Amino acid sequence: MTFYPFANYWKNICLLMAFVLFCSSGAFAQHDPSQYEGWKGEITKLIQNGDFASATATLNGMENLSDADAFSRDAFLEIMRRLNLEFPYNENEIREQLKEKFPDLTDEQMNQWESKQYLEMRNIDGEKRYFSSAVRNLFLLDPELAAKNRNPDRYNARIAHCQEILDQSNGRGNLTCETNYKINYILTVPANEVPEGETIRCWLPFAQTNCARQKNVKLISTNSENPVVSPECDLQRTIYMEKTAVKDQPTVFEIQFQTIGYAQAYSYDWLVEKVRPYPEKCEFVRLYTEERLPHIIKSDAFKQLARKIVGDETNPVKKASLLYDWVDDSFPWASANEYGVNLNIPQYVIDKGHGDCGMVSLLLISLLRCEGIPAKWQSGWTFSNGKGGLHDWLEIYFEGIGWVPCDVSYGKLPSENPAIANFYKFGHDEKRLIVNQDYAQPLTPEKKFFRSEPLDFQRGEVEWDGGNLYFDQWDYQMTIETL
Repeated sequence: MTFYPFANYWKNICLLMAFVLFCSSGAFAQHDPSQYEGWKGEITKLIQNGDFASATATLNGMENLSDADAFSRDAFLEIMRRLNLEFPYNENEIREQLKEKFPDLTDEQMNQWESKQYLEMRNIDGEKRYFSSAVRNLFLLDPELAAKNRNPDRYNARIAHCQEILDQSNGRGNLTCETNYKINYILTVPANEVPEGETIRCWLPFAQTNCARQKNVKLISTNSENPVVSPECDLQRTIYMEKTAVKDQPTVFEIQFQTIGYAQAYSYDWLVEKVRPYPEKCEFVRLYTEERLPHIIKSDAFKQLARKIVGDETNPVKKASLLYDWVDDSFPWASANEYGVNLNIPQYVIDKGHGDCGMVSLLLISLLRCEGIPAKWQSGWTFSNGKGGLHDWLEIYFEGIGWVPCDVSYGKLPSENPAIANFYKFGHDEKRLIVNQDYAQPLTPEKKFFRSEPLDFQRGEVEWDGGNLYFDQWDYQMTIETL
């Protein structure tokens, strides 16, 4: 596999994914595929049409390419490989899965679920291919099925804890519920995944220090002699290690560290009263309200959508609340494609009618910025019962207050108390590990090959001189101890 300098690789992979994925013709489409010419345009059309076989044959037959074109060829092949992993089931296989839940499954049911995009699929080489989580998502996206499977007691503990946080913080953003966590993270590359004697390079997630709700970060141990801890200024924080592959033995990377987490919550009424107008010609405001294609969008269509949602409202807090409600009401949570095969994530949410935590966060960030409200990405892990789960959220900046946490995928809680129901609009619990203060940032040291997750960084990244190791080539586990 050819080595490509990071900066050029990143630029080229974004362009190539744009070729493949920015091809919708709806009102929110950002790119016209007709602008792509030459062999890249032809390959793009083949992939868009699901003709992976022809695209692969053409790409594999290319010889004597320049470094840039060789990169493009390899990137197209990798995108198709990942898409095949994302959509592994044919129609017979998905029907068998469905018949376990619906013994009397009919063609009409299947067609209805597909037409409403409750059962996600795409055409690959003349065959319907279904998303790996299609059946699971069906029970989240079909309103009738979702209602039948809804557990009214699911949120009881969370509601009680949110009440505790509000009581202690007085709704003014005071840090509370201080909790000291000891975190153990293990990433395992199976035996013989990499040839014996080759160096395996690994980046593991580490805690951010420059954030209010996370303090006293301390690395306890690693199972590497020379770990590299990324600088505190890195917006995606890592611990880098190297190990030599040993025949018939798994390669294990392990770290332990501590951090203190805090809850923080703001009262809606207090924020409305205290917020001030944003200063004009302010570089800080400009930075966090600018468009950042392809994932933060300020197209005319998005601006019109944001304006329609907020109407004549001018108070930034009230506008943020209206935008939050619209995203929460419109797009239920469901497992989604890996971000590495979805370039325009806000568009994916709008087109599919659902999204996971990071996807709806990017949509809300886009809408907030369209209204001139500074907003930015945060992500990492959430903690529950000694285990961790991947999670993304955002922060909103209000003049006179500062950065305020917001979790749109947690949504409104089922409580008659408005303060509890809307807790996650302007509040967070302490059960989180903040790893990322932004998305799509370079790692320390630089990664040579295209990342498994080019945007987020939670599970880690692994590579060797033969190329990147994708998520299907290693395992990870996080355990959490409350001290």
